[in-house]
Amino acid sequence: MKKILFSFLIIFPAFLTVRAQSYALQLTNNDLACYLDIFESGKYLIKLSHKNAPDLVISQPLSFGKYTVEDNGNYTLTDGTNQYVITLEPVTGNKIFMVKDGFRWMQLNYFVKSSDKPSSPVSISSDFLSRSELLSYREKIRIDKNIYKNKFRNGFYQSDFNPEFTFRAHEDGTYSIRFYSLELSNGTWEKEDNFLKLKDDNLAAYFFVAVEPEDKLKSILMPGDFSLTRFSKVS
Repeated sequence: MKKILFSFLIIFPAFLTVRAQSYALQLTNNDLACYLDIFESGKYLIKLSHKNAPDLVISQPLSFGKYTVEDNGNYTLTDGTNQYVITLEPVTGNKIFMVKDGFRWMQLNYFVKSSDKPSSPVSISSDFLSRSELLSYREKIRIDKNIYKNKFRNGFYQSDFNPEFTFRAHEDGTYSIRFYSLELSNGTWEKEDNFLKLKDDNLAAYFFVAVEPEDKLKSILMPGDFSLTRFSKVS
């Protein structure tokens, strides 16, 4: 069974010294691993990995941003793109954390320290579009497409880049986002002009997907995607 490693980034008060570290979490999804990296610069990175061939590992960044340590000792991780919060409660110093708030599949699971070195360089976050860039793109779409509305059909959509990264919208107004066997996010959706507004059941944040012609969707602010990935309807 593969361990799932989560990399979180935390901003400590000035009097605390934070070293780069990695944490691992065991999920019931045997095909996935999750990496949590904490960097000395006060940043964190969470990524999911899937080993779909003996020598091939596909990694998907899920969240990156900054962290703070609260007066009660809890660590608050704030996603820099979608601005949702993940709360970690230390159980054994900084070696084990319990997830109090976050995605449903994270909650009440434990992150265990696995290494004093992060599994990814801190510079990896610069490879993706920032929140301001994604918001600017969303506004451009809103202005360019306000003269007509694209038709949206609920159903099953696959990423054009990785068919195992999927989005499903149900007739009852609920949705599910999956990465291989893991349900990343679930909640409710509603259409606003040429966008789908997604509300995760466990996060105080909204995600957005652009509705395009010919049964296409494009991620604007969506968990696990920072590159304007396009999704195509398959059923």
